[in-house]
Amino acid sequence: MGFNFSYFVTSFKQALLYVPVTIKIMLVTFVVSFIIGTIIGAVRFYKIPFFSKFFSIFVTIYLGLPVTVALVLYNLIFLTCYNDFANFFHINKQISDINPIFVAYIALIAGYSCNLSETVRGNLRSIDKTQFEAGYSIGLTKLQTFRNIIFPQMIPNMIPGLLNNLIGILKGTNLVSTIGITEVMVAALYPCQETYSYLEGYLAAAALYWIIGIVIENIGHFVIKFSSKNNKEVWNYD
Repeated sequence: MGFNFSYFVTSFKQALLYVPVTIKIMLVTFVVSFIIGTIIGAVRFYKIPFFSKFFSIFVTIYLGLPVTVALVLYNLIFLTCYNDFANFFHINKQISDINPIFVAYIALIAGYSCNLSETVRGNLRSIDKTQFEAGYSIGLTKLQTFRNIIFPQMIPNMIPGLLNNLIGILKGTNLVSTIGITEVMVAALYPCQETYSYLEGYLAAAALYWIIGIVIENIGHFVIKFSSKNNKEVWNYD
């Protein structure tokens, strides 16, 4: 099996058209997962009655569920229940007109929210207890202390972990092809159906994922440097 550079270029150009789709899925999943993960992590850290135990069980169980299985499972449930749902709410749209991207978001966000909640909870534990006590001593509630004192201190420490999660989400976006969504990986393989040479398609997809990953890494390193510089300026009283 030889490598044909022209086939590679064709696959690369085709995949390049779907980079916005992959980026959108990655960013929406990351932002929503971070918000939900922060809530779950904070609830478990503060041991809020009932919810803490519920999320503890949920995260433990859900972390063992592969994303591919979740995508297929949710899609099957959606396909099975849509007609009943549409009839109940008098929705006229056919199931073929519904974009499966919403099923993908649910599966991805549920999984990565659990991952990010562990990142948040781990960083909460790294904050010195005196920081919490300082907030309580001046009359702040737990929520106010978390928002005004604890969370701003967590962000610089969380950046490396968040960066790893973001790259993990990028690599996980290709799984949405299992429910019929076209993204970089699938697009790169389209020309291969005519040439019957899939090596170039996979290499083109790998090259694009690598480029996007490098861009994310560089942005992350810039943010880390910027936050470190700001922290030094804030704590420098001389």
